[in-house]
Amino acid sequence: MEKQSFSEELFAKAKAVSQNAYVPYSKFKVGAAILAENNQIYVGCNVENLSYPNGTCAEAGAIAAMVAGGDKKISKILVFADTQELIAPCGACLQRIKEFSDASTQVLLANAQGVQKILKISELLPFAFDNSELKK
Repeated sequence: MEKQSFSEELFAKAKAVSQNAYVPYSKFKVGAAILAENNQIYVGCNVENLSYPNGTCAEAGAIAAMVAGGDKKISKILVFADTQELIAPCGACLQRIKEFSDASTQVLLANAQGVQKILKISELLPFAFDNSELKK
């Protein structure tokens, strides 16, 4: 499958899974789809909790599904929200994405009109904390 069709498939899956989001408080549905290094796709949606810090972002859910599926490397991750403005992963999710990425990992930002922006994780988190810091 060619790269463009992967982006289209990621978009379709992130948009679809966003409809499963559990958002009784914010009403703000987000979906994420990951293309792992082995071309498997994993999805996640945001899951709120009355105790707000205990909620889960869509990106975190997709990463957990990827790890549960036996994969450890993100090639691309698409984040979808049915909004006019694009949303980017929060700081905590950027760090989560970085954990399973390299400098070439793409973060695709999408709304109902499709993918609007493609960035590398290094552009979104230029001074990321990584395991090289632990080796010093």
